[in-house]
Order: sequence, then structure tokens, then C-alpha cells
Amino acid sequence: MVSFTYPSKRDLALFGVYMVVVIDIMSSTLTVPVMPFYVSFVCGCESPTGPCTDAVCNRLGGATSSLGFMLSSFAIAQLLSSFWIGPLSDKIGRRRIMTVTLAGSGIGMIASSLAPTFLFLVATRIFIGACSGTMGAANAYIADISNQKERPALMANMGTLLQLCFMFGPGVGAGLSQLDNRAPFWVGAFTSFFALTLAFLYVKPPEELFPNGVPPDPEDSKKTDAATPDGKGASAAPADPEETNWKFVFITALGALGSNTAMSVMMVCQALYLHDIFGWGALEFGFVSMGTASASLIVRIFFFNKIQSALGLMNTATLGTMLGACAYLGYSFLDGGKFSMWLFFLLAGVGNIGLSFSGASITPFFSNLGNKSNMGRIMSINSATSSLGRVVGPPMFGAIYAWNIRLPYRLAALFTVVSAAVFFFMAVLTAKPTQADERPDKPLASEDGNQKKLDNKKALAELTELMKSTLVSRAYDLTSPQVVDYLKAIIDDALPLKVEGRSDEELLGKETEFLHSHWAEMNKQSVHAHPHS
Repeated sequence: MVSFTYPSKRDLALFGVYMVVVIDIMSSTLTVPVMPFYVSFVCGCESPTGPCTDAVCNRLGGATSSLGFMLSSFAIAQLLSSFWIGPLSDKIGRRRIMTVTLAGSGIGMIASSLAPTFLFLVATRIFIGACSGTMGAANAYIADISNQKERPALMANMGTLLQLCFMFGPGVGAGLSQLDNRAPFWVGAFTSFFALTLAFLYVKPPEELFPNGVPPDPEDSKKTDAATPDGKGASAAPADPEETNWKFVFITALGALGSNTAMSVMMVCQALYLHDIFGWGALEFGFVSMGTASASLIVRIFFFNKIQSALGLMNTATLGTMLGACAYLGYSFLDGGKFSMWLFFLLAGVGNIGLSFSGASITPFFSNLGNKSNMGRIMSINSATSSLGRVVGPPMFGAIYAWNIRLPYRLAALFTVVSAAVFFFMAVLTAKPTQADERPDKPLASEDGNQKKLDNKKALAELTELMKSTLVSRAYDLTSPQVVDYLKAIIDDALPLKVEGRSDEELLGKETEFLHSHWAEMNKQSVHAHPHS
């Protein structure tokens, strides 16, 4: 799939896009543990719900509500940006979009570190949100240079790398905050500009990597067991669908919206909740996040692919969201005791595993529902669900937290259960019928014995895919009209005309034997003519 010892151009492009996303997300995770405290610092608040010197923060009701307002403003800008970033990336290319978004992120980080007032800080976060299309463009790029069979694994690799970001980013950010509250933003700006450089150097356009189109898996031409969009039991990589299944896209988006809305409770409430329950600050929160993400990463690396292959993408997403619901509900019962602290560690690990399972399943499922001409739009819808969840969730959970610190987690659990139901419904809709469920339209002809006839349309598609795979692997110059004419003549000459009284099986079998013996004789003559070659 991907070679580390002798990397191809595509392998280098994959490494490049992975590094771009890792560095970009790392710059964001640096600010996760410090952001609630940074908002309190900029607003001049005495406590999460107490009075503030900044008039706007005072009117909003304190640091918690102000943080929710800021996160929602960021998410609204991110949501609106998805309407232009995805379609534009389909037209001008993924690399150009990545350079724009990464440059915007770097500039926004510098501006955030210089924020003198809360409104200025909100303005900088809105600017970053408007430029936050790197992840969607990266997923669309991976879809552009991969086939359906390998796509879930390649996108799961992205999730694994993101887990690494959440393992080390918050801890590093917490450590930097001990030097200065603004230090995570300075480092985040530097990493964004570094990622921009990598994107420019290594993320090559697909047409430069594959002049003749993305090659399918060579083994697929020998198999007839096509995978469903859900990816369960896939032994072959079917071509991308000719038409995008928008109905399935929007149903899946509803489930993703509920899951992402619930997830925003972690951004708004988690640091403050742990401070109120256990008395922890940014440093403790950062290192706890690192430890629990480690457990999630181990599970993802060693078990995710096996679980996804056995259950399918949507069933894996259902399992992940249910694990998340258990974690959210468990958080609401923590009481600050020693046992409660160990319970929190367990719940955080379960929640992170659930998040990794659902996140690594939903994105490739989206990509399997459409063709590559619409991939930017589809990935934008996927990103928009995340943005919309952060629009709805933060102000809602922030306001509820000021009233009851445990209720936001119980509401998040409810949202997650609803999402699990949607994902399970999609798993049922896209499930592949078992062999027992398949019934032939008419009895098999007697000469077929027990062998089932191939569907004509399916057989034609399989032969077309084989032809495409063969032409790409041979690397013929298909831009040359003369080469194309020669290939047409070879195909026409190689396929014998039908002969009355002889079956197709007999006719083609004889032709295959003739071709094999002919090429074997040609090879022998070549060896005798050049014995030392």
C-alpha cells in the first residue's frame, strides 16, 4: 500500500499530506489546555462565572459563557468557509487551498497572541475559522490518489496521527503556558508556516502523480466480490460511484452533527469541570489528555483495522459513539474522591477510543458515497457537520454549565446515543446481502451446472477495470494518437470473431492457448538470439 523503503511519488505525496495535517493540528492542540484560562486572562475575570474587567465578557456572563461565545464564533466562520473551500478545491486543486488555509492559520495565531481585548481575540478566531479547511482538503486529496479498498486504511492513518497530536499537543501547550500564556500561540504560528512549506513542496497534483488516472488495486481484477459503501467484507476495491448518493450523504451528516455537537462539551467544559471537581489546572489537564490519548492510540494501531474489517465502517462508528456516550454519562457522576479520579482516567480512555473509532470510520464512509469530481464538496459537508456542532454546542453547554456543572455531560450522552442510532440505520441501509438472501431472477440453465452466471453489466465493469489497470501498469503514453491506434488494433485482432456452432468458452479457450504458446515461442527465440543478455 505505502512503501517506506522505496517510496513512489504517491507515497511521498501521502507522507507530505500527513505531515501537513499533523503539524497544522498540532498548532491547534497547543492552545487546547490554555484557552479557557487565556480567555479569563484577556477578559480579566476573577473566576469562571465571576465578574470581569472586560465589559463584553461581563455582559456575556463571565469566562465560561465568553469561551462558549468565542468557540461558536470560530465554528460559524468555519461552517461558512466550508461552502467555498470544498467546491473551490474541486476546481483549483487541493494544494492551493491548503496553502491559503495554512497561511491564514499562521497569521491568526500571531494575532491571537497579541489580543488586547476579548472582541479582538474573537475576531482573530473568526479569521482562523474562515481559513480552517486544511483537514477537508487533505481528506479529499487522499481520496483523489487512492481507490476505495485502501481509502479507509489511509484515512485511518490520518486519525492515528491526529491522536498523536492530541497526545503531545496539549502537554506541550501546557508546558509552554508556564513560560507565558501566549507562548502556545507563537509556536502554533511557526508550525502553521512550516506546514505551508511542506504542502508546497510535497503535495503534488494527482495528474502529476498519475497521468493516466489513479490505478486500482491490481488484485481487484481477479475478484468479483465488490465492497459495499460501508466497507464490510471488502475483498476488492470497486470503482468510485458514477453518481454521488446525496441522500446517504445527508443522513450520515445528521449523525455526524449529533456526535460533533456532543464532542464540543469537551472543549467548553472539560478543563473547567476538572478544575471544579479535582482542582486541576492547565498543566494537569494537558498531561491527562496525553495519557488517555496514548491508550486510544494503541487500540487504534493494533485493533481498529480488524474491527473495521469485521464490522464495517458504520457499525464501527456506532460502536465508537456508544463508547463515547458511556464516557460522557460517567463524567457526570465524578465526585472528586480518589476512586472518582481513577474512574475518570478509565472513562477518558474509553471516550478517546470511541472518538477514534467513530472519527476514523465516518470520513472514509463519506468518501465512498461520491465520485472524485464531487469529493471536495462531500468532504466539506463532513467538515461542516463538525463546524455546526461547534456552533450549537459551546453556547448551549456553556450556559448549562453555569447552571449545573454535570448536566452538559448527560445532554452530550443523549446526543451521542441519537448519533449511534443514525449510524446503525446507515449500516443497515448499506449492508451487503448475504449469499442466502440473494435469489436468482430465473432458474439457471442446465449447461451452467451449479455455476451462477455473471451479471452482464457487472462483468463489463470488471473487464473495463482490468483494462484500465493493465494500461496504467504498462505505462503506455496514452496521449499519443498513434499509441492509442496501435492498442485499438491489438485489441481488435486479439479477440476472435464468433464462429457458428462453437461456444464462446471453446472459442476463447482455444485463442488463449494459441496466444500463450505463441508468446512462449517468441520468448524462446529471443533467448536463443541473445544468450548472454
